[in-house]
Amino acid sequence: MAQTSTGLLPGYETTFITRGELTDDGLKALQEKLIGVIASFNGELVLQEDWGKRKLAYPITKETRGQYTYLAYTGKPGVVHELERNMRMHDHVLRFLSVNLAVEFEPEAFKKRRTEIQAAAKRREEEREARREERMAERRMMMDERRDYRDHSDRDHGGGGHGGGPRGHEGGGGPTAPAGSEE
Repeated sequence: MAQTSTGLLPGYETTFITRGELTDDGLKALQEKLIGVIASFNGELVLQEDWGKRKLAYPITKETRGQYTYLAYTGKPGVVHELERNMRMHDHVLRFLSVNLAVEFEPEAFKKRRTEIQAAAKRREEEREARREERMAERRMMMDERRDYRDHSDRDHGGGGHGGGPRGHEGGGGPTAPAGSEE
């Protein structure tokens, strides 16, 4: 089952999380080692993405942040087992997940589909940002209108914002006793 009748190898993807303290050189060395394992199984690295450092959903061995890396690749059967064995032996790897993408994996079609998905995600993000900007502009406009109304209202009531009570009324703010009566 190594190669099918069409000559295509199976495709896989592996996402792994390393400790946040791992240096860039250490991460690069680990990635190169894994790429070497893929090559030893007559495979090809189709896509490698560094997703950066992120907060973990829950602590893993007292770690709260991790470096995420994504690999998409082809290879003969056994490549996933060997990759996972190498990651288990590496102290800095916290978690990993491997998925079989297809029995007959077409790298070019995968890259094209991945590019389309990323372009659509970028478009959605730009649209979301434009809507956010519109909402902020509307809020600023409403705040300006409220401020203008308040300024106008204060001028009409003669207080100009000065005085003891609401709307500029003078006074102590409570009932007063009639003149000549003592309490």
